[in-house]
Amino acid sequence: MHRRTLIFGPLALYATVCRAAAWVLITMEEFERESAAPQLVESLARSIRRTSGPPDAPVIEINQPDETKPIKPPVTIRIHFHPKEGATIDLTSFRVTYGLLAVDITKRITEHAHVSASGLLANNADVPAGHHRVTLQIADNMHRVGIRTFDFTVL
Repeated sequence: MHRRTLIFGPLALYATVCRAAAWVLITMEEFERESAAPQLVESLARSIRRTSGPPDAPVIEINQPDETKPIKPPVTIRIHFHPKEGATIDLTSFRVTYGLLAVDITKRITEHAHVSASGLLANNADVPAGHHRVTLQIADNMHRVGIRTFDFTVL
């Protein structure tokens, strides 16, 4: 009996700590508002380019989540910023918005993620099940702004 406590006790503690480490990236209310957006907004969204900005703007590369297949929570977000030769990333320009309604979630990300000139890593993000669209924006020291929109589905 005592041996079982020694084995399962640390596992239970680990599971509790992992759950506590999760943080809310997108609230259920934001997801529901986004889901209720008019069909007109959705048709406009299809015409939005996934990557935009001047040709010499920084490139935003999405490594995670995988846009091609549904993922399970918690969500990991891994992004790389690639400035053009001779430029550097301006971290003060970093912005993140959620959905077609463009809810600003920059502060949530920056409070829980590691953001640097090379990119972003956010672990244990709590995201409701469903389809999500996130838009990232970063500028370089020459004020050229790169924008990248990506979609992912959470089971």
